[in-house]
Amino acid sequence: MTISAKERTLLDDCAYLPALPRAYGDLCGSGTIRCVPGDFHVTEFSGIEPAGEGEHLWIRVRKTGQNTRWVARALAEYLDLPYKAVSFAGMKDRHAVTEQWLSAHMPGKPDPDLSAHGIDGVEVLASSRHNHKLRPGQLSYNRFRIVLRNCRAINLADLERRASRIAENGIPNYFGTQRFGRDRANLGLARDIEEFRSLGREARGFFLSAFRGALFNGYLAERVRDECWDTMLEGEAELSDRPRGAAESDRTVFRTRRQPSGLLWGRGRNSAVGDAHERDMRFFAGFPGATALLEAAGSRLSRRVLRAQVADFSVAQHDDSIELEFALGPGVFATIVLRELFDFDDRTQGKNPE
Repeated sequence: MTISAKERTLLDDCAYLPALPRAYGDLCGSGTIRCVPGDFHVTEFSGIEPAGEGEHLWIRVRKTGQNTRWVARALAEYLDLPYKAVSFAGMKDRHAVTEQWLSAHMPGKPDPDLSAHGIDGVEVLASSRHNHKLRPGQLSYNRFRIVLRNCRAINLADLERRASRIAENGIPNYFGTQRFGRDRANLGLARDIEEFRSLGREARGFFLSAFRGALFNGYLAERVRDECWDTMLEGEAELSDRPRGAAESDRTVFRTRRQPSGLLWGRGRNSAVGDAHERDMRFFAGFPGATALLEAAGSRLSRRVLRAQVADFSVAQHDDSIELEFALGPGVFATIVLRELFDFDDRTQGKNPE
C-alpha cells in the first residue's frame, strides 16, 4: 500500500494552515508573536492535587526555550532513571514560557535535591509524591497569555467584538503546525507500510499523528467552507467538548455542550449514520492509500470535536501591542485562535507559520 503522489500533495495541502478557510471572515489587523519567549506564556492545569505520598514524584516546572520531551529526558538523566520513567500530560511550546507537571517513577528512592538539577531553561516550582503517574492527556486545560507586537491596522473595538464572537461560538478545531513538524516534514517520514515499520518508535508516532491530523484538517476545512463546522448534520456522532480531564471545579471555565465531530482515521466502526456518514465516507474515499496505511499501522478509529471552546477570553491594548488571555482544552492550539483574529508573523518560524 503505497501513497500516491496525488494523495501526498492533497495531504500536504490539508496540513498547510495558511490555505485552510477561516470561520470569521476578514482579519482584525496584523502583528508579530514570540518576539521574546515571555510573549507566549502557557500554564497547564491538571485538575489533580498530588496526594503527598506514593511511588511517583510529581515535579512542577517552568521552562523557557525547551520542548517538553527534551526536559523529560534531561530530568530522567538527572534522576538516574530511564526516559520511560518520566511522563507528562501534554507537549508544550518550545518558544515560550510554560508551566506544567511531569512525573517520575521512583519506587523505594528518596526525594532528590531538585534545586541542583542544572537543566538549562528549567526552574522547579514544586514537587510532591503521588500514587500514580501523569498520563498523556490527563490535564484539565491550558491558560495562555500571548502578546502581539508591531501591531498594524488594529481597531480595538472590532477586535473585542471578534473576541466576543469566538468566546461565544468557539473556533474550528484544526490541528496546528506543531502536529506536522517544520515544513510539514512528519508527513514525509514514510511512503508505505514497509518504510513506516522501519521507523523508530518516536518517529512512527510523529508520522501517524501527522497523517491523522492532516486528514482531520481537510475534512474540517470542507465543513468550514460549507458553513456547517459548528452545526450537527443528520446522523452526526456527537461529542462533549468539555475537556476529558476537567475537574469539577473547572465547570466555571468550560461549558459542557454536545458538538459535531470528525474522524481520526483508523481501524474500527464509524458511529455516524445517514448524511453525516455519507459525508465522512465521501471525503476519506479520496485518500485510499493514507487510510489503508493507518489501518495497517494499527491506528484505532476515534473522533475529535470540530468546534473548540475558547474560555475566559480577554483583550487589552498596550501602545503598539495587544495582549490576549484565554483558556483552551487539551489538544486545542492557541495559534488557531490567533489565525481567526490576525495576519501574524511568528518570529521563531517566519511569515504566517500558523
